[in-house]
Amino acid sequence: MIQVGKWQIDIVSGGRFLHDGGVLFGIVPKSIWQTVQPADSQNLVPLAMNCVLARSDSHCVLIDTGHGSKLSPLDRKSHGLLPGWPLLDELAGLGVTPQQVDHVVLSHLHWDHSGGATSKVNGSIQSTFPSAQYVVNRQEWADATSGQVERSGGYMPADFLPLDESGQLRLVDHLEEVVPGIQVLQTGGHTLGHQAVLVESKGNGLIYLGDIGPTSHHIRKLWCTSYDLDLIRTREVKKQLFDFAAQNSYRVVWNHDVDVPVSRIAVHPKREYLVEI
Repeated sequence: MIQVGKWQIDIVSGGRFLHDGGVLFGIVPKSIWQTVQPADSQNLVPLAMNCVLARSDSHCVLIDTGHGSKLSPLDRKSHGLLPGWPLLDELAGLGVTPQQVDHVVLSHLHWDHSGGATSKVNGSIQSTFPSAQYVVNRQEWADATSGQVERSGGYMPADFLPLDESGQLRLVDHLEEVVPGIQVLQTGGHTLGHQAVLVESKGNGLIYLGDIGPTSHHIRKLWCTSYDLDLIRTREVKKQLFDFAAQNSYRVVWNHDVDVPVSRIAVHPKREYLVEI
């Protein structure tokens, strides 16, 4: 548990999965990235889905939802998912029910971030958190629902369309406040509407990077994923967020890092940045 002023922060697991290392590290040669993230015989590396639960006296906010429970057995096997739904299990372990979550902020709408936003109940898809307002970037929603393969091919509509149908969807823009003390930052880069999330209170803060910085190994400015739609933008915004976090001694959340889910960042004169546990 981390205290950020009035906010109690818990890192909760949305699941773990296996992913191709070449996709995770993009143009970085395997001879380099495997020294920090070894792959198995199929070139797969283990990744986490680190979500954030932020609680105050007034609000219970969940940032990202992991893989959820809707994937078919074949899809679960292909992604190396373990049985069960760890997000709901971990929330229950913290004494939090789905009904108590009042806001769900989604960094973007890829399955490993928004899959748990909805659930299949008695054959129908409905929101997992019935009392929550779901916060999605306006550009992200437009791209995900565009019907254009170039923009919407990476999304699974069952993860998010029911949120609009239930009236729980809230579309936001850059620097919009979700609740007092929690703000979204449209970063672009990974997707055009990708957003990071800033939690601040009493001079302290935490930044949920989403897939702008999927693991602590991506602290290197040029290390980005092959999925990034705008590679230059990812590199630019990484520097902005890392500089901001370092200058203010804010923690950052590495949402796919199995070993280092959260850290601080320090500026280094020769190596750009360092991860400070």
